[in-house]
Amino acid sequence: MKIIRTRDYDDMSRKTANIISAQVILKPDCKLGLATGTTPIGAYQQLIKWYEKGDVTFKEVSTYNLDEYRGLTKSDSP
Repeated sequence: MKIIRTRDYDDMSRKTANIISAQVILKPDCKLGLATGTTPIGAYQQLIKWYEKGDVTFKEVSTYNLDEYRGLTKSDSP
């Protein structure tokens, strides 16, 4: 894992959005594992802005939205 230090939340959000958009541009049909919750909202908002401007498209992207569920077992799933 590569650790990237940032100045603050906004800087982290921009850098995260840059990494995601670079991957999507490089491989338009990529599969992304994305976090849920409030932490990534700033990055997602930046990606939305770029999408609305036509800078990036997610037409072929597949996402897997992840969250942590500590303590759950296979029997907890329907």
